[in-house]
Amino acid sequence: MRSRMTAIVAMAVLATSCASPLVGALAGGGGPRQPSETQEQASSCTQPGPGEDFRTAEPDTVDVRAAAVLEAVGYATARGAQSVRVYRRDCLIGVSGWDPLVESSILPAWSMTKGVVSLGVGRAVAMGLMDVDAPIGTYLPDLDAPHAAITVRQMLNQTSGLRFAWANDLNLAATGDSAARTLTRPFEAVPGATFIYAQTTITALVSVVEAAVGEDFQAFISRELFEPIGITRNQWHWDRDPAGTTQGFAFLSMFPTAFGRIGSLLLDEGRWNGRELIAASYIRAGATGSSANPGYGFLWRTNRTPSGAALASEDPFREVMASAPLDTFWLSGMFNQNVIVIPSLDIVVVRMGLPEELFADPFGNVGAQRPDWDHRFFRMLLGGVTDVSVPDPGEWVPRPPSLPGRPAGLDPTHIIGIGF
Repeated sequence: MRSRMTAIVAMAVLATSCASPLVGALAGGGGPRQPSETQEQASSCTQPGPGEDFRTAEPDTVDVRAAAVLEAVGYATARGAQSVRVYRRDCLIGVSGWDPLVESSILPAWSMTKGVVSLGVGRAVAMGLMDVDAPIGTYLPDLDAPHAAITVRQMLNQTSGLRFAWANDLNLAATGDSAARTLTRPFEAVPGATFIYAQTTITALVSVVEAAVGEDFQAFISRELFEPIGITRNQWHWDRDPAGTTQGFAFLSMFPTAFGRIGSLLLDEGRWNGRELIAASYIRAGATGSSANPGYGFLWRTNRTPSGAALASEDPFREVMASAPLDTFWLSGMFNQNVIVIPSLDIVVVRMGLPEELFADPFGNVGAQRPDWDHRFFRMLLGGVTDVSVPDPGEWVPRPPSLPGRPAGLDPTHIIGIGF
């Protein structure tokens, strides 16, 4: 069956390459490929040092069948990915045929930006400059009492209680001092009690970090986090609002290779070549949901949802990765920009590109619904892990009509929402 599935994926990728004149210029025609650099014949790799890239390895040397990697990467590519990068034990074991073209391109992260802001908070906490349970008035003393009492943790897990309105807030992000204005808006819930997926609230969190560390957020995160893990200044761009505050909810763009480094930092619980940049306790807390939303941690998505538990109804983009282990967590952005971390399997996957909804599934729909790309992707990839028994999750199950699915990438009522 697997050989047949591999053939179908290859045919789908070939059909895509024939339809696009750009693909013909790529080695591999946009389909899956093994990394072309010197192969590491070892059971694990080390995080790269200054000026180095991740070592590459044959999948079999890190206990993953090569055919499973090729099959999964090919499937993700057929579903719209422009960059797919698979790492195990800090070795790069698979990339898409598109990656030679795009891996050194600054691609939009959309809401993955939020997760990177969280890493900035984590670095400030590790340096003793912030406390996740401190009221933000500790750092911004001019706030009124109700707003000053909001904690950093509540901003991280989107339970600040502040009112959010899509159109008004996104207009504010483009036209005004979004952080200052956000911290004067009224409350619609008791802080800490209700999950509200907000946007400029994260820009307000950026302003809290700046007050705590005493400098511009981009200067701080570049020096204290990006540079130590090898992300150089030419590999990213981050927009600001009209007041000069770094946009916290979106508008970071970055090399896919740089996001691979971020995934490795998360996988290794905040350490880079033995140096602790973020405390492991922060990473673990960030990968665990709150009582208000068990599927959302510190601006990251998490699979640690108790069996049968409902995700917060206020979360318009609630999702789980049913074919991945429960400890999976990920940075998530519009059009399926993802950095996915699976600690129990020592795996990181970076997926960037176009929305899956634009592309037919090469294996067909289930019922009348198109499967989520990640379900079949992880069923293929993790089915190839040979040192750990990964249960087969089975075929993707269509959602009952009463349950909302992921917002459709082309639905104009959701474009803003998914994007940020």
